[in-house]
Amino acid sequence: DIKLQLEAKVAFQKRFPEVVNMLMGTMPEYGEFVGPIPTAFGGKLAWMEDAPPYVAEYPIKEPEDVDKLAEQGIPDPRETGISAEYLKKLEYFYEWFPKGLREKYGYIDGNIYPGLCVEGAALAMGYDKFLVWMRDYPDVLHKWLRLATDWYLKYCEAIEEVVGKCKILWIPDHMASMVGKQQFKEFVLPYLNKVFNRYKGALRIWHNEGRVGHMLEEVDKIDAEVWQFGPFDDPVLCKQKTHFCLQGNIHPPWFAKFSPEQVESACRSLIEKIAEGGGFWLSTGGGAAPGTPLRNIEAMIQAVKKYGRYPLSRR
Repeated sequence: DIKLQLEAKVAFQKRFPEVVNMLMGTMPEYGEFVGPIPTAFGGKLAWMEDAPPYVAEYPIKEPEDVDKLAEQGIPDPRETGISAEYLKKLEYFYEWFPKGLREKYGYIDGNIYPGLCVEGAALAMGYDKFLVWMRDYPDVLHKWLRLATDWYLKYCEAIEEVVGKCKILWIPDHMASMVGKQQFKEFVLPYLNKVFNRYKGALRIWHNEGRVGHMLEEVDKIDAEVWQFGPFDDPVLCKQKTHFCLQGNIHPPWFAKFSPEQVESACRSLIEKIAEGGGFWLSTGGGAAPGTPLRNIEAMIQAVKKYGRYPLSRR
């Protein structure tokens, strides 16, 4: 129910006016995270009653399928797959999202959230094939990644037709956490940066809460300003070895189970470790877990007020 989604997101923002809830938190939801690339090329999603959808039918099963898809050309994101329906829902949000919240927080207008990028290409065949084909069929995989990325850029353009010129680009992609350094350099980084480089001048955010501490020097080459990082990478090393403004990184399941006092302690620890000098957004290391009590969100807000004002307080 798109109307109920909008009401819920607006209600959350009004309940917590101190929170900046980007970007999934203010956009419509309809398989938009995993579904755009797989369904654009003929894949099918399975819909769950109480969980996000997943890719149930892969459009790519054999290397020859990539050739067939390439011969068919780039599908129109306005007409095929999940993206077509999502764009309609986005139009509803664009028309009805409250003007005051848009102006205060920068929501909706120029906000581009196209779902998984390289990982979306992986989900068109399954993670297992994607990883195995890095070794067995690297040329085929590059051909597919070029096609998928070109479609993804057209999808970004279609989103811009609804919300206006890109001001914020939010790309979730976890493939860096599934591969080694060499595979990242060859099969992930070039395609992520092809998208990020298209939007120089916008605020570009990379969401990946998976472990990448084994190759921070390579991750640093991602051409984005903000990285929402996960709870199992050392925040101090991430700050020292990358250029990003870091967003994170309290583990969402822990955050959901913490007492307010534990939330305050975790927030204080992060602020004291990496907030000095700026370049830090305090948040969970990934999306909030289901069942997170509102009192814990309030505790995070109060911790920022207590410890996060510059010059930083160490009381």
